[in-house]
Amino acid sequence: MATTNPWKHFIGLLPGGVRTVATVHSINTTARLSEVELRTGTRVTVRGVDVPVNSKAYIADGTITGPAPDLPHFDV
Repeated sequence: MATTNPWKHFIGLLPGGVRTVATVHSINTTARLSEVELRTGTRVTVRGVDVPVNSKAYIADGTITGPAPDLPHFDV
């Protein structure tokens, strides 16, 4: 009889990686890559072309996971 570790089972239920919001600046449809700009001004290349240029996107583990709402950002 195999036993399961409850902690490992719990961790398996949680989503992995860090999710952030970025603005899409360019799309390369042949390579399926997009260049996005993070809130800090840093530009990075990520996988995915599902969000149009000048729109906000959720980024997780180097991949566009979907469109993000265009909400204002305030530092407190």
